[in-house]
Amino acid sequence: MSQTKDFRAYISNWIDENCPKSMMTPMPASEQVWASSSISFPNSDSEKWFNAMTQTGYSTPEWPKEYGGAGLDFEEAQILRQELKKRGCRNPQINFGITMLGPVLLEFGTEDQKKEFLPKIARGEIWWCQGFSEPGAGSDLAGVSTTATSNDNETYIINGSKIWTSEADKADWMYCLVKTDKTKKHDGISFVLIDMKQDEITTNRIQLISGVSPFCQVFFDDAKALKSHCIGGENKGWPVAKSLLMHERTMMSDMESEGAVDISPSDLLKNCSEFSDKKLLRNEITKHELRNELIDLTMQRVKEESQFGFSEAALTLKYLSTEELQLRWELNIKSLGMGGLLVPGKGSEMINDVVKSFFYSKAYTIAGGSSEVQLNIISKNILGLPS
Repeated sequence: MSQTKDFRAYISNWIDENCPKSMMTPMPASEQVWASSSISFPNSDSEKWFNAMTQTGYSTPEWPKEYGGAGLDFEEAQILRQELKKRGCRNPQINFGITMLGPVLLEFGTEDQKKEFLPKIARGEIWWCQGFSEPGAGSDLAGVSTTATSNDNETYIINGSKIWTSEADKADWMYCLVKTDKTKKHDGISFVLIDMKQDEITTNRIQLISGVSPFCQVFFDDAKALKSHCIGGENKGWPVAKSLLMHERTMMSDMESEGAVDISPSDLLKNCSEFSDKKLLRNEITKHELRNELIDLTMQRVKEESQFGFSEAALTLKYLSTEELQLRWELNIKSLGMGGLLVPGKGSEMINDVVKSFFYSKAYTIAGGSSEVQLNIISKNILGLPS
């Protein structure tokens, strides 16, 4: 117990010394920092905070030090996250490599693959995108038709298309599901890392109702990927994909910690004078905040149970949290009153963030497996109902 108290005190002091006060405030969309080979910072404070977190390995606290982590044990990492959250510290970088690909590399990657990619991921040097969904393969992800054919002993040739690929037009690399054996379904899939900076790859933006779109369609026309960048082995990508999807759903269960714009409906309501009687809306917001607290507690329980194996509660988190997150933005719009009817781009930065995030929130219950798919998973794996 004494060691735990000492470590908590150490982390608290470290935050005081290294986290600028401006980095302890809610983060607007315009100040998000994306990991990238050409990383940029909106201000000097965000760069200072990024450097402090990456140089100590605190952005990847449980990863081994040789891969850019801090080498903390589970309890220490939990204390770090708790203290950062308690102080309202911003996530120093948005990095799918940390939340999704990194854990998969640690589980399935060769030593050479780990050494090549994990330190760069931890330092925020790669912008990753995810090449899973295709125009003909959404809920049935194993139906992917993008192919990787052997060119020689070292190279695959990639042909096909991916869709709903977030930020593909900015990405440095993609982790991608491809067919390496057309005669098989699940057992013909490989998980390959692809360099996006090649002329044989084209990305087209997909317009959304929010007026801002992270989504792209990606086209591969004889693009190349190294066989040494096939994770888990050729035709053995399906277990890798399932593991990554688990990490993705966990990440989506905690969108706030991943740098998503977070604005409180209760704070908006305090500043809204349009309603003569706010009691009903205040009651809705209070119920939402209580449910959020329960989801946070469940998330804590899942992290603790996951040390010892699979946690059934983990299967419920993506469904519960994304449904609740969608409700949060509906409450934010209600709290704005008539201000919530503004067209994106016509109001203040705060109102624009609310309106854009409200429209974008409709994707939360689709991305990473729709709510309907999640309910099927829960019914089959927890309730034991037939498929």
